[in-house]
Amino acid sequence: MAYATQLLRQSFLCLSFLAGLACVSQAYAEWEVQTISADKKVVIYADTASLKREGDFVFAWIIYNRSAAAPDGAVSSKALNQYDCTQYRARAWQQSFFDAPMGSGRRLPPRGRSTCETGESLDITMESQCQSPWLPIQRGTTGEDLLRALCVF
Repeated sequence: MAYATQLLRQSFLCLSFLAGLACVSQAYAEWEVQTISADKKVVIYADTASLKREGDFVFAWIIYNRSAAAPDGAVSSKALNQYDCTQYRARAWQQSFFDAPMGSGRRLPPRGRSTCETGESLDITMESQCQSPWLPIQRGTTGEDLLRALCVF
């Protein structure tokens, strides 16, 4: 009987631990590869856990991860982008550049864009002073791959 009680207690602890992990993991981003540049130098990830759809628009947190640093030292950037699924265009609301992969490391100075710097939160929030102009998405590019992947959500 003591053995059965001990086994039951261990099983309960194990299940409690796994349930706790499941709850904690939902609080973190779920970065999934969406596309890779033709030259294989940039991998583009989207946080599928925080995607937000409003009619023909999709709002998504995106990470651009480079295989080598850009001339300004940027290895990655994190951006809150808005995609227009019918007009084939996109714009950034927030963007920051980093000297390490996956939006980590030291934050680099802004590149003179009108978008606001990203924060630690992955909440989808837009402030009018942060929006950048719409840019067309060219056919046959990673931008098109990304738009198509996100617009099916």
